Amino acid sequence: MKNKLPLVVAMLVVLGQIGWAAPSVKIVSLSGEVKVRRGVEEAWHQAAAGMLLEDVDTILTGEASTVTLETRDGGSFRLGSYAILDIADLRKITEREMFLFLMSQKVNQIPTSQEKTKLRIGNVSVVHGESKAGATPGEKKNGDSAGWIQESNGAKALYDQHYYPNAIVKLHKILAKYPHAEDCGEMHFYLGQAFESLHKTGQAVEAYNAALARSCENDLSQQRADAARQAIARLK
Repeated sequence: MKNKLPLVVAMLVVLGQIGWAAPSVKIVSLSGEVKVRRGVEEAWHQAAAGMLLEDVDTILTGEASTVTLETRDGGSFRLGSYAILDIADLRKITEREMFLFLMSQKVNQIPTSQEKTKLRIGNVSVVHGESKAGATPGEKKNGDSAGWIQESNGAKALYDQHYYPNAIVKLHKILAKYPHAEDCGEMHFYLGQAFESLHKTGQAVEAYNAALARSCENDLSQQRADAARQAIARLK
């Protein structure tokens, strides 16, 4: 345990910087059902164009809904339908911060005979209680499925708009939060694509192999499996 402490302290310092306060994110336009949750509140409020959002806030879209945000650097970010995203996830993180987060997850998984409880690294995301029935647009009453689908759609939006380190961190958080999500390897496939986009060959191949191990017999999953095999052959 003693040997872990300096590393853990360094990771806590850097990971804490991911959530520092920053200029507001602005809702530019929206269509359909879009809601906002402020800070640690559980209640969702109707979003509106011109609304300013802080790192502690969360935005959610219903089915057939979209929202366009103006990011802190003046850029544009589009969140598609049936997705949820913490505003803090829009602060572009560095590859160093990403790898420190991934390292912190591995440290958490190291068992030691002297520890009675697992070591936990602080999470920069806002923590909320369990979702209430009817609390979110389009919420499904089938356990955790609505949550991980919405969160993974948010992570895919990060990937699609080239927030590759952010997408990797978000996907790892979702996989840790929903270890039994039956996604047919989709989240690992997007991890592979994000790592490949960062030219991290080893991590990309590992993620693609994990996606193959979790693939299903439906057409979309098989298309991803074929793409994963092609990527592995290309990267080796």
